[in-house]
Amino acid sequence: GIGEAYNRAGVLDHIHSIKRQIIGQDPLMVDVLTQKMFDSGVGQGSHSGSLTGAIAGIETALWDVAGKILNVPVYILLGGRFRDKILLYHDTGSPNTVDPKPWLEEAEKTKQFGFRATKFDLNPFGGERWNRAIPSEDLKAWIGILEAIRDYLGPDFPLGVDFHWKLNTHDAKRFVDMARHLNLWFVEDPMPPGNAKAFVRLTAASPIPIATGENLFTRQTFRPYIEQQACDIIQPDTQKCGGLLETKRIADWADLYYLNMLCHNMCSPVGTIASGHACMAIRSFVALESDSVEIPDWQHVVQWDGPLYSDGYLEIPNKPGLGIELNEEVCRKH
Repeated sequence: GIGEAYNRAGVLDHIHSIKRQIIGQDPLMVDVLTQKMFDSGVGQGSHSGSLTGAIAGIETALWDVAGKILNVPVYILLGGRFRDKILLYHDTGSPNTVDPKPWLEEAEKTKQFGFRATKFDLNPFGGERWNRAIPSEDLKAWIGILEAIRDYLGPDFPLGVDFHWKLNTHDAKRFVDMARHLNLWFVEDPMPPGNAKAFVRLTAASPIPIATGENLFTRQTFRPYIEQQACDIIQPDTQKCGGLLETKRIADWADLYYLNMLCHNMCSPVGTIASGHACMAIRSFVALESDSVEIPDWQHVVQWDGPLYSDGYLEIPNKPGLGIELNEEVCRKH
């Protein structure tokens, strides 16, 4: 079976350490074996961080094996598909300039690749950085840049922004108030994920949907965000939060509160397609992130008939398991 673990220091060591827990076991017992890996790694922090990512990679490979044994796609094993194809959103580059022109060039790439939705990362241009206070000049510059992008993309093109945990709660509120006229799709991770109540305050006050979740791990750390309704959109990463089934469990739990789900993704086509199988089987799913399509030969890491993406969507193959095999030549070259 093929899987992809989140690319962080220590993951490979974790895989070598925990794989002996399941070698020789029945690969159809996917959830049982996954829980066994979690239980064996509790002392190493198996419910957060790089060990969770290592377990997720193995869990994905187990689903691939199970699908091949039973001759069905993984999304069938996860409950069946709610949709025929997966909407993608383009995570663009982030020019380090207040000049809107380079940002519009990134928006043009979104259109050239055929995406139907996009996200821009907003980084501070000045300020101290440590105290998370953002100068008014930066806020105004971001609004000016986003106004130019909105004019270029049109009034209804899904446009999200990501702050990568750089703001304090007050300045996050200032930004969403200043940006209310831009019809933003979502604001992702404006603050660090350690305090759900801070997100409750922001979400309740924001005219723009607030998204978070890429740095949360398993249902345990998603618990306060879901139960306190601390965001409008949850955004788990299948290769970080514990695997495909854990992602579905998180999303289904959040759906009880009518919170929709975006899927964070920084993977090769292996992890992207694996995430797509989970997204097919999740009722509340909206869109899957595409982060690396600009990399030459990225889509050729797997054997695939035709382009990996088509018209802004990912179509999951109706084949056993994940439905893919590695392109060994491309993988060894890169």
